[in-house]
Formats: sequence, structure tokens, C-alpha cells
Amino acid sequence: MMNDQAVFTAQLEMIAYPNITARTETGAPLTIETNEKQRTDPAFWASVSAILKAKLWVPVSKRLHQLLDSDWLAVQTPAPQLRLG
Repeated sequence: MMNDQAVFTAQLEMIAYPNITARTETGAPLTIETNEKQRTDPAFWASVSAILKAKLWVPVSKRLHQLLDSDWLAVQTPAPQLRLG
């Protein structure tokens, strides 16, 4: 999992192009800012609309207030190989 201090967990409340209004788990309001690529991407807005309708929780960067495209996952190092025998 990602560093919990770097990510908000938020539920989308409203789309007000080019921003998205959300609420954190603690109830604090949050404005999610979109980048230039997202603003012109119809698939992004369709996905955001579906997330809003389903009332899903999403990861949001605390520093940039942007949606994370990697969910809460982080790169993991491979487990060491066990030698048998």
C-alpha cells in the first residue's frame, strides 16, 4: 500500500468542470483538480461520472489534490526465493 500520509480517501460528490468536488473520510470538503490531459479526455470524464454514480471511494494525492491512477497500490519488491534441499 502507498504511504497513508500521502493519500486522501475521498468520495466524489459533484463534477464542476474542470474540477471535481469530493469529501474525505473525515467529512472534509476537497476540490480535486484535473490536469490538461484529463480535461480533454472523454474516457476520463465517463469514468469519473461512473465512479460518482457508484459512490466509490478513490485515492487522491494530498500534495496535488489529484486523482491517483495507481489506486492505493505501490511497487512491491519480489519476495526472496526459498531454496529447498
